[in-house]
Amino acid sequence: MKNILMVALNSSWSQSNLAFFYLREVIRHLPYAVDMRDFTLKDHLGDVLQSIYSTQADIICFSAYIWNCEYLQKLVPELKKLMPEAILVLGGPEAANRDYSLATRDFVVQGSGEGVFLELAENAFTVPAGNSSMALKDVPFPYRAEDISTIQGKLVYYESYRGCPYACVYCLSASDQRHELRFNPDCSSDMAKLDAELNALIALKPKTLKFIDRSFNIFPKLAHHIWQFFIKHESPCEVHFEIYPDLLCEADFSILKTAPPGVFRFEVGIQTTNDAIAKVSGRNSNWQKARQALLILKQRTEIRIHADLLAGLPGEDYASVLNSINGLCATLPDAVQLGTLKILPDTPMQEIATQRGYLWLNHPPYQCLASDALSFDEMCILESLAKLLNLYWNKEEYPHRWAQMLQKHQATDILFALLDMHKQLGYDLHSLAKGKREAVMEKLLLLTNTPA
Repeated sequence: MKNILMVALNSSWSQSNLAFFYLREVIRHLPYAVDMRDFTLKDHLGDVLQSIYSTQADIICFSAYIWNCEYLQKLVPELKKLMPEAILVLGGPEAANRDYSLATRDFVVQGSGEGVFLELAENAFTVPAGNSSMALKDVPFPYRAEDISTIQGKLVYYESYRGCPYACVYCLSASDQRHELRFNPDCSSDMAKLDAELNALIALKPKTLKFIDRSFNIFPKLAHHIWQFFIKHESPCEVHFEIYPDLLCEADFSILKTAPPGVFRFEVGIQTTNDAIAKVSGRNSNWQKARQALLILKQRTEIRIHADLLAGLPGEDYASVLNSINGLCATLPDAVQLGTLKILPDTPMQEIATQRGYLWLNHPPYQCLASDALSFDEMCILESLAKLLNLYWNKEEYPHRWAQMLQKHQATDILFALLDMHKQLGYDLHSLAKGKREAVMEKLLLLTNTPA
């Protein structure tokens, strides 16, 4: 019996790797002994090498992402020295984009890997697999009851749909033509199977259960069933969904208003409040619809809202980004994430960026340095505002103070005032002790003539 080692290099200790749980279950019926080990990017390279070497595994699997591919580029060559006979299998979005010093007997898996990995395993990892694919409905449930020992208290991932109906140019799903439901919401046996899987997930006691569906609420009947399940069962963990706000309607709000506090967290990808820019970016969104949905969620539900904006979208200038910050903050989400556009390989954005004269990092995270409408200086200012949002908004320490200040002032005026205070006091933007944050906020309230 050959030994397979699946090595997850996560960005933090709280993460888990869904792909490896899938692959383990896909080959469960085959004569392999599977071991799974988790590491983080903070782990010393020598310690990771020693742990992997101690297993003397015959096949070693890695997933390559933008956050760990550079670590892998250091790890794999050293591992090949120590374990030259081991076969390496590398998958994930960054598997084919970089040189990992693989040997000819090693394998690179692109796209969904369950079918390919099964074929490799069935052939003892001796010949390349074809274009084997496996529909999501046929992929086994990834977790076992005994996994609680390794994933309890962590971020655990699950998916009910694979693919995306939208074509945002900056997203890896832009060219994804799949539309695969794991369960048919009109089939009672499928819904019973779904409930069984959700019960199994709760039993694993994760800190957060994250549905990785790109736009969870595109199938309302399925979304309603899942939301009602967690409401009825009084979920012991926070359940995270990425939703498309324009699609929310009264039927959704009627269900969501019954959710107790702390059960649901919605990640809402606004990206821009400028509809013309959204359209150029391949995103058919309507800010006024999205704004109304955010306001209703805030007024009628206890759901925590994490809303995203992106700086660097094609054609969006500095004033438009500031306007997006002001418009989004006025809806008072629990967190406002102002991110910088990443020019990811294998996305339409890479060609667009080349044509429009963008500047961006050649290495992960492929961050935009300057766009066709934003200079590097402007991008730096926006990044400073993003850090201030993280310090003073996203920690959720001062929601009532922000609400009061926003009655008289625009969010960006407040953020620039904060930026000036940090410069005067010599404070960093990436971190600041709570006592100092409180003192800055007290001074800000006086400056904006806001009651404490």
